Amino acid sequence: MSRRILAFVALAISILYGAGFTLFRDVDGYPAVGGAIVALAWIATGMFGRSDDDSRRP
Repeated sequence: MSRRILAFVALAISILYGAGFTLFRDVDGYPAVGGAIVALAWIATGMFGRSDDDSRRP
């Protein structure tokens, strides 16, 4: 999958996580679980994202 798409998805997850603090400020575990999801999204972007140069290689 394109790194651009994965980066956009990871950025959207990060923004929603930050905005979620206003809605879920009293929920126990939200920071830990949400932070783990955001971290996994960015790790997946780095590991599974293909750059534009990768598609041109044989």
